This record gives sequence, C-alpha cells and structure tokens, in this order.
Amino acid sequence: MARSRYVWIMGITLVCLLGIVAWKSPQSVMVSLTQPHYADSPQAAVQRFWGYLDTRQLELAEQLLMDKELNPLGQQEFELWKAQVKNNPLISLKKMELADSPQPNSVLVNVEWTSPVKDKIVQTYVMETRATSEGWKIIQIQKMDVQSLALQ
Repeated sequence: MARSRYVWIMGITLVCLLGIVAWKSPQSVMVSLTQPHYADSPQAAVQRFWGYLDTRQLELAEQLLMDKELNPLGQQEFELWKAQVKNNPLISLKKMELADSPQPNSVLVNVEWTSPVKDKIVQTYVMETRATSEGWKIIQIQKMDVQSLALQ
C-alpha cells in the first residue's frame, strides 16, 4: 500500500512537470530570465531605472533612457542623481512607490533616499515611457512639486 502511494505521487509529479514543459518551453523561460525586458511594462522599466541607480549600475540606468527625446531638465535631473549616487556611497533607496498617471504610458513615482550623512531625500517624479523594440524606455523625467499635487 505504501509503495503504491509513492508511485502515485511520482506519477502526478511527472505529469505536472510534463505539463509545465508543454505549457512553457524551457527556452522561453530562459529567455525571460536573461532578458528582463521580455516581460516588460512601464512600471517595471521605471522600477528597474531607480534600482540601477541604487546599485550604482549607471550605464544600465542610462540605457533605459531615450537620450534623443529626453528634455534638458530631465537630462539635468538624471545627471544630478548620477552625481549624487557617485559622490555619496552611503545613500540608498529606502522606499519607492509607483502609481499610474492619468496620462497614458506615464508613471508617477515617489522615491525616498536615506543616508547616515545627509537627511532623507523625498522626491516625486512623473516618468513618461514608450514601447520600443528593446522594451519600454523612459522618454521624459519631470520633477513634481508635492504641494502642487495637493492643490489639484
């Protein structure tokens, strides 16, 4: 009787594994693991951007930006954050809150950075994105004034 139970468990496990392989091929699973933009969204692109800044992977963060379409204020904001994370190795991203914006393909993001050396930094941005062949890219970074959001 006990042997029969183990045979049934092994049979069910084998059927489940075959079902997974038939449903999603190992190749598609590996592609989505090695190329994160394969399963991408505007929120994921914005989240990856701030994560890259936090881990000091500035080249990867810059690859998520469309430099030709980024306005000068957005480029200046990126350069400011790039200098800030380079100059202060103790600064880290404590909290990031994402919200949908009324505009399509835009994400409202509230970031909070902390450092033992400086006070915490809390900023709110509207980040506009666009779908490209390489995945979602950030085409606009606009700093929002929290007081102006409260008045609306």
